[in-house]
Amino acid sequence: MGAAGKEGEEAGGSEEEEEEESKGELEVSKSKLYGGDVVLALAPEGFADRWQNKEDFLMVSTIGKVPKPITYYDYVPAAIFAAMIAWVAADDSINMVQGAMAAAALNVLGGWIDPKLAVSYVPWELLLLIGSMLGMSQAITTSGLAELVANAVKNSGVEPGGALFLIYAATTIMTELTTNNAAAGLIFPIAVEVAQKLGVSYMPFMISVMFAASASFLTPIGYQTNMVPYSPSLA
Repeated sequence: MGAAGKEGEEAGGSEEEEEEESKGELEVSKSKLYGGDVVLALAPEGFADRWQNKEDFLMVSTIGKVPKPITYYDYVPAAIFAAMIAWVAADDSINMVQGAMAAAALNVLGGWIDPKLAVSYVPWELLLLIGSMLGMSQAITTSGLAELVANAVKNSGVEPGGALFLIYAATTIMTELTTNNAAAGLIFPIAVEVAQKLGVSYMPFMISVMFAASASFLTPIGYQTNMVPYSPSLA
């Protein structure tokens, strides 16, 4: 990682230092650092966390890591994963969630997963949004809104193909305003109810919801990165 010294004299170093520098044998511990100097440091893990708020150095960036040698111990998580899949497949009383939680606990106890890093990787905002949309999806069903919309579609005389198009269009509009998970959660009960009222299979409606919910790339406002192709440099 790079670190720039903040203090130093403006005068040049001695002739001996210049000669050592020209030979590539300059040692930081035996040389003076001047304003604007950059030091490439090979440091242990956690160095940036300990020194980034200190006044001694101005931390520029982390360049990379020295890879650790691979041992047989590093392959144990793969064996745990394979064992978890076999366990769930062989035992009907164990579902995938239980097996995954057991495998994760073994990885944490074995030291292959850092609990602090694992918690930071969980998108809590997204999970909260998905959970909220699932609650709203249930509310749409229990409140009778899904049945009301389905009856309106049926009484309008729309053919199943037209109803399928309406479901696709509604999901596409919803996914441009919210996330794909939220759009699917909101339209899902309505699509099922419409299929039941029309007396047709719900599978084409589910596939339409699935594809339309992932069509957020159609407009610049559907997702954060959608504006990238619209920038002048990429136009």
